Amino acid sequence: MRKNILIIVLCLAMLAMLTQVTSAQDDLFAKILQKGELVIGTDMTAIPMQYRDNDGNPTGFTVELMELMGQKLGVKITWVDYQWESLIPSLLSGKVDMLAANMSMTLERMKTIRFSNPYFLTGIACVARKDSKFESWEELDSPDVTIGTTMGSVHAQFIENNMKAKVSLYDNRSEYLTELKNGRIDAVMDDEIICLDIAKTEPDIKLLNGLVRADIYGLTFRQGPETDRLVEWVNNFLVNVKLMGDYGQLYEKYFGKKWEPSWID
Repeated sequence: MRKNILIIVLCLAMLAMLTQVTSAQDDLFAKILQKGELVIGTDMTAIPMQYRDNDGNPTGFTVELMELMGQKLGVKITWVDYQWESLIPSLLSGKVDMLAANMSMTLERMKTIRFSNPYFLTGIACVARKDSKFESWEELDSPDVTIGTTMGSVHAQFIENNMKAKVSLYDNRSEYLTELKNGRIDAVMDDEIICLDIAKTEPDIKLLNGLVRADIYGLTFRQGPETDRLVEWVNNFLVNVKLMGDYGQLYEKYFGKKWEPSWID
């Protein structure tokens, strides 16, 4: 009897040891620290959040925030640029460790991926040509209007579910701006910060009055225990940089105004 009990105890001990080893092997946070590299997927067309400068180097608010995160973590940040619709597949297939790409925190996306705590509060807005009749985004709610937006974005779903307008999908900002300027679409719906930059840099395009709705961004990870420690560390990092002033400095640099804590902080 004692012999059988001893065998059972030894088996349980070995099983516990194997579980610990497996957990360590599956821990993405430990792998990143060991490798000294964090691979982040994004879409480098979202000025001023993440884009390439004149020399082709990644820059922008999100880029600098993630580079600061890499410094605090003690690892190199490697950026991988994808078209928007390829971002989540690249994450789920393990090609990248996480995403930092202005991704709205929707319940539908949470069925397949996990988010950090919110890192940016914004809204959804619209732009149109200055010579158009439109002054507010509500005036676009008509069957004879076509609104352009990014393929795979929440904006397309909003238009289809809540508006009478038709939707036209594009891979990136450059494509839908070309279509807007050429008159093939009537307006564009995108994140407020992107629309503000478009209205600022494109002399023939105006920002329409009103916000469609509020929006929040989260950093994105694969689901499962392998990302638990990484997500926990990232959430603590986001709290720390806001408390210590680093977040506010970056915000003022890229948006020209003082950052104020909001309901997401």
